[in-house]
Amino acid sequence: MDDDARATAREGFLTALASDAAATSDASEARAVAAFARTAARSSRALEALALARVSLALEAKKRERDARAEACARRERATNEAQRRARADVGRFEAFVRENEVKRQSALRRAKEEREANEARDARLTEMRWSLRERASAGASVEEELGRVRVFEWFLARVAEEAARGNAFEDIADVLGRHDTLQRTYESLRASVVESNERVEATRAAHERAVKHMEEERLAATASVARLRQQDEDLKRENGRLQQEAAYRARAMVEKVRGLAEAKMAVRNLACRCSRDNRAYGGDASLSRELDFVEERARVLREIAHAATSDVA
Repeated sequence: MDDDARATAREGFLTALASDAAATSDASEARAVAAFARTAARSSRALEALALARVSLALEAKKRERDARAEACARRERATNEAQRRARADVGRFEAFVRENEVKRQSALRRAKEEREANEARDARLTEMRWSLRERASAGASVEEELGRVRVFEWFLARVAEEAARGNAFEDIADVLGRHDTLQRTYESLRASVVESNERVEATRAAHERAVKHMEEERLAATASVARLRQQDEDLKRENGRLQQEAAYRARAMVEKVRGLAEAKMAVRNLACRCSRDNRAYGGDASLSRELDFVEERARVLREIAHAATSDVA
């Protein structure tokens, strides 16, 4: 729209310029105006051609862009259609898979139901057969018991016939019943004896258990007493050791004291001897001897006491 307006305005300007040139009186000016008008017209046509070329180029670019977009849309549509086709194919396969699984599930459920019904029927049949076997076993036991009773009579009749054929006489019924009563009383007596023996055995067992329990208690008490006596023995040993140490200490002290007295006595005797040698006129030998004898006696007594203490410690 802008290009058309500009072209229209340009044509109007050139037309007005040509009319002005025609109205001009001067021929040279008219020629100049006409030349300018022709030049302007040619320039206008060139500009129009250039504008048209530009418009054509823009149109071609738009066409190419449109074709490219159309091609891209077509490719995208084809890709979308292909994806939809694959999706429909996948959906179809999945639906077929689901239908197949459903068919398999229904078949498995049907087989499981049939197997369950068959198992229930088999269990019922087995229960019925077991009940029938129990009834038959009970009936067989009854028949065996009845057969045993019948065989007793058969054995009795066979024996009667055999004894009768041999000419032997049977006992009377009263004798048989009497012997049965005797056997019954003997059985009851033996049963009472067995009960009494069991009672005596039970009493003996209870007495034995009490004796064992009493002996166990005595053993536990003796064990406790032994442990207590051992503890007392250990205490006495420790006390004896302590007393022995004290006695040994006292004996060593007494020995040291006796040794000191003996050394003092020897020193006094030696001193007295030196004094008597140095002072011949000293007349106290008798009193000194008595003093020394007294000291020696005391030392002897102390030695005896120390010896006695040492012997007591040993």
